[in-house]
Amino acid sequence: MAQVNDVGTAHRFGRKIGEPHPFGRSLTVRPPVRLIRGVGGGGYACPVITTKGTVVRRRVWTTAAVAFSLFCSFMTVGIAGASGNMPPALVGIGFVLGVAGGISLVWRHQHPWVVLAITLVGPLFFPTDATAALIALFAVARIARGPRLAAAAAAVFVVCGISLTYDAFRNREYSVLTMGTAKPKDGSVVVQYDVAIWIPWLVAAVMVGIVVALSLLIRTRTELVEAEHVRDLATEKTDVMRDEMIRTEERTRIARDMHDTIAASLSRISLFAGGLQVSAADNPEKVVNTAAMIRTTAHEALDELKGIVGVLRGSGDRREHGGHQGIDAIGDLVNGARAAGIHCRLESELLPGDVGMLAGHVCYRVVQESLTNVQKYASDQMLVISVTGSPHDGIRILARNKLSELAPMTSIGSRSGLRGLAEQAREIGGKVEAGALGDDFLVSCWVPWSS
Repeated sequence: MAQVNDVGTAHRFGRKIGEPHPFGRSLTVRPPVRLIRGVGGGGYACPVITTKGTVVRRRVWTTAAVAFSLFCSFMTVGIAGASGNMPPALVGIGFVLGVAGGISLVWRHQHPWVVLAITLVGPLFFPTDATAALIALFAVARIARGPRLAAAAAAVFVVCGISLTYDAFRNREYSVLTMGTAKPKDGSVVVQYDVAIWIPWLVAAVMVGIVVALSLLIRTRTELVEAEHVRDLATEKTDVMRDEMIRTEERTRIARDMHDTIAASLSRISLFAGGLQVSAADNPEKVVNTAAMIRTTAHEALDELKGIVGVLRGSGDRREHGGHQGIDAIGDLVNGARAAGIHCRLESELLPGDVGMLAGHVCYRVVQESLTNVQKYASDQMLVISVTGSPHDGIRILARNKLSELAPMTSIGSRSGLRGLAEQAREIGGKVEAGALGDDFLVSCWVPWSS
């Protein structure tokens, strides 16, 4: 039995036809595709787009095929009866089987092999035409391949040859093969002659070859259309997945930037405020410097927040709102931290040249994170920051401080700041490593010069 599968294109994407694209883009939703599979596990037939126009065209073709087959059956029984060289009983049975085969063509797409078998019976054993068998072969050739198609074509060739052989032995004026020849102008009797036995079989071979060739041509064309259809579906699905990946990556980057900038700035503000509370009565100058650092850090955090909100709204570029957070700003960052009471020293040996924006931002963030960590966990120790680099060797940053025996000012964090820095460095071809080395805590960073 033939099997029919209806696959809704829109359902492949988990939504109804006409539903808006989940990412704001229009997505063409095509009509369902109907696939037909033959008896015995044969290959799938060429998919057909089941639109209203397609259904109407198929019904018109089916009506024409049945009508043409019935016309040929009536014509055959007429000329066979008029010829008088065949028993009327055989002609009648052949006519009934021919009509049955013609009517069965209605189901040639649903049950192609059964219909082909029905159309073969009449012309194989009785003097009737093989038109229905040729039409059924056309439908079978749309699904069959290899030996199955060859067997079907051979069977139709045999019945066509037998049917035309019956025709060749009728009187000349009643034979399809010879009725087109010229008749005597004087009205005399038509001279009868025998048709060579190979001629009906040659005609049968030509007819079967034309039917198979046309069917294979149409099947190939339909398969190409379906291949393009499947390719378009795959492309649309890939676009959806790529959009989702881009959005996921953007959310991850924004979350990382939130931590790397705003969270770090707020943490420093909290630490500065704590130090200010402790030394408020002892060192008025330090109080002033710390308050200035709190104000500056708060402004930087606000600028970062404005930049991220601009990206989320689609009205700005993250890099345009990041402030002056390149490698040139490391000196100001260290000086401000020193004024706020952090013990730190900067050693810089950079050759002249333009450092890449991303590389400069990573270097700034490494120094900023190192200052924040020493303020949290080793506020009584000296942080020594070394920045060296050249266009050829890249930029190397080493931040080293002694491990402190004092209790940390805050609880131990998740170290997501260092992990985020390592991820940023990897994206531009660099690396960031941090950890205890003997009695020291070391943060090491290398990034390409022009990234």
